[in-house]
Amino acid sequence: MRTLEPVGLEFLDRAEHVFTTDVDLPVSVDEVWEILVDNSSWTSWFACNSVTSSVPVWADPGDTRTIRVGPIKIEEVAVNLDEPRQWAMSLTKSTIPIATRMLEVLDIRDTSRNGEERTEVKWTGALDIPAYLRPARGLIQW
Repeated sequence: MRTLEPVGLEFLDRAEHVFTTDVDLPVSVDEVWEILVDNSSWTSWFACNSVTSSVPVWADPGDTRTIRVGPIKIEEVAVNLDEPRQWAMSLTKSTIPIATRMLEVLDIRDTSRNGEERTEVKWTGALDIPAYLRPARGLIQW
């Protein structure tokens, strides 16, 4: 497995590539948070085959886990768990050599309206790509 340099939230300010997407969900902020930190739930809603973790529920920066998506194996470490507003993790190892550094951040915001509980989840991915992929930067859709 390829080792990636662990990064913290400050990496968002210096990453070569930063991209975002967001979704508005018809659930409460607390429900979103509970699902995100419960590693055992990931196989039911995320496209992964298995999750093994240092703790069943991520509670502190430094908690780790390994996710398998088909033949791909990814190791991650929690870098920020600001319940229930922000969840962030750094990839530390991967069987696919897509990045030298990578951070994922989920910002969670209550968007309830008209008596309906709603939550906006903004996903931000930040990464630096390996030197051998830089010539292909124009071909990669970010």
